[in-house]
Amino acid sequence: MDLFLLIEIAILSIAIIIGSILASAVAEALQYRYADTLIACVIALLQTLPEYVVVIAWSLDGHLNIALASIIGANVLLLAFGISSVIVFAYLAGVKGIRKDKALDLMRENSLESIFLALSGVYMIIIGLKGYLDLIDSIILLFMFVFYTWLTTRLPPEIEFEEPHGLARKFLDRKGLSVIVIVLSILIIGISGELFAEKFINAIELIAVSPLLLAAVISPIITELPEKLIAYMMALKNEDLARLGILNFMSSRINNGTLLFSSMFFATIISGHLSIFEHVMIPGDLTVLLLLAGLISIFGAITTVDRKITVPESIVLMIIYAISMYAIEAPHYAYIVCIVLLILTILVIANAAKYKRFYWVKDLKYTLNLAFKRIECQHSQD
Repeated sequence: MDLFLLIEIAILSIAIIIGSILASAVAEALQYRYADTLIACVIALLQTLPEYVVVIAWSLDGHLNIALASIIGANVLLLAFGISSVIVFAYLAGVKGIRKDKALDLMRENSLESIFLALSGVYMIIIGLKGYLDLIDSIILLFMFVFYTWLTTRLPPEIEFEEPHGLARKFLDRKGLSVIVIVLSILIIGISGELFAEKFINAIELIAVSPLLLAAVISPIITELPEKLIAYMMALKNEDLARLGILNFMSSRINNGTLLFSSMFFATIISGHLSIFEHVMIPGDLTVLLLLAGLISIFGAITTVDRKITVPESIVLMIIYAISMYAIEAPHYAYIVCIVLLILTILVIANAAKYKRFYWVKDLKYTLNLAFKRIECQHSQD
């Protein structure tokens, strides 16, 4: 393989990482001062900007299978590895509460993230079973993202007294600096991401490895994990911050499982590769991986029905991530993992029901009441 091409990809990857860290830091500072839905959408996009740039660049160039593989890989990475590794790291670091209980306790309001994880997972399965993504799917997924964002902005902050950490603290209440850094990070990520997408395709043509494997594994690691470093650092401090780190991953996973699919479809339409009423067809290998990603999302969500994510459940998710990436090269393994996930999901639900720890229904009711009461309070103040 061309050494110069490898160096180019490495430099562009570093640039994307720097841009994503800057964007994530500003986004973290913004979320402590703004709760408006539009601002929340902007924050969500800033936190996942690298993945969007790369996926949209591939979509505009017609590399739809590569874009889809990257989306699926990012969704699996954020849930199966991201969330689980935060809990395992916190446990190994001896974080009080997590170490003692071998689990991370969630709040009642966190049922919102869990349920939207499950819903987006169900819709991924629907798309996989159909074998295509169309305009109706894209509109539904876009609505799901906007509705989720609207609801989350109506809930009180997780930790009222908490302030941004590290780099994010430098942007708190500094609007001018924040705007400059946002523009700079968008330029860095936009230019580097587009070039990375181009060089990545060139590299794929020279490497004797499955293009889908590279897109599903390497691309998400570069575009998703760097901005999540703050989540890992937070998780090592205390259980409250570990929970915030987990919610960061969950929110990004919901974002990628809804808006990113829609963005890919609309980018394909804009580029002229498809008309607005045509379908983005999903090849067989990616169909089974889409089903697997949907089931992983549902299983990950279901593990929270008792308001806990345990260390054993996290280890299982990490193992599933490794097997899922291997299944890209051997799709028949994905069917086996799907069956195992179905069995595990049923067992978790049955166990929660047996011990009367299936809290989703009453927790969702509580969360929605909390959100709408806050809306009424805001209207009365106005």
